[in-house]
Amino acid sequence: MELKQAMIIIITGMLGTVGFSALFRCDKRRVACNALGGALTCLVYVLCCSFIDNLFWQNFFPALFATAYAETMARAMKAPATPILACSIISLVPGSKLYYTTYYLVTSEDELFHSTLIETLLIAAGLAVGIICISVVVHEINRHKFKQILDVE
Repeated sequence: MELKQAMIIIITGMLGTVGFSALFRCDKRRVACNALGGALTCLVYVLCCSFIDNLFWQNFFPALFATAYAETMARAMKAPATPILACSIISLVPGSKLYYTTYYLVTSEDELFHSTLIETLLIAAGLAVGIICISVVVHEINRHKFKQILDVE
């Protein structure tokens, strides 16, 4: 991937994140946090696309990063992690792939439908599994901390 194309992906990812933050009506402090998360997530995506030739893994690692970023910033800002994660990861959602999958289904182009369906599912699975992995780790850490608090008393 060329540097110019990578920069376009990162900048448009950041701008899309700002727009999605506005849709969520986030305050200015959170918009900056979300924009940084979107830009960094797109940077991780660009790096993964440069070194990995598998759609699942190209989306898994950015999802891991975005979830870890959202959890970290949520603790730092004393805010929920879900809106930060949703805004940070929105640029990776396979909207065009889903559109074309549906289009090929409706127009009965079976070969194209099957290939885009598989691509869409790989992207969605990479995102979902990446989010789940970090979320489970954070949940277990929090559960362990809570358990220690209960044992002390």
